[in-house]
Amino acid sequence: MFTVKTIIDDVTHISEVEKITIARAGSDAFKRVLELTNNTSNPDFAFFVPAVFEDAAASIALQDEELIISERDDVLDTNAIAIIIDDFTSKSERHPYPEGTQYQFIYPGDYVYVMNSHGSTIETVK
Repeated sequence: MFTVKTIIDDVTHISEVEKITIARAGSDAFKRVLELTNNTSNPDFAFFVPAVFEDAAASIALQDEELIISERDDVLDTNAIAIIIDDFTSKSERHPYPEGTQYQFIYPGDYVYVMNSHGSTIETVK
């Protein structure tokens, strides 16, 4: 278990997660997320929810895939320094959908600290 402390746009959020993926600017994962969210130039976070099908053959769609993007003032996606990628597979308080991926954009002036179970900081983005 990891404790993740983020300070984003002057708001502090502390959560416990089993895993965390941080895509740094320039990485292939970072570039793929920018391509996915290319219909806005100032994303704060995004949810990608895959299509839901009635049958195992995926022939009858109950819900199309969806990309929900929240925008943030005074930033540009090209200035992001990292993106936290959180894949989830069950509905929870943190994720209103049964499965999908959340992308949290990190910009200059934001901070991310990842601590292990002993409280030691093992990863920092700032």
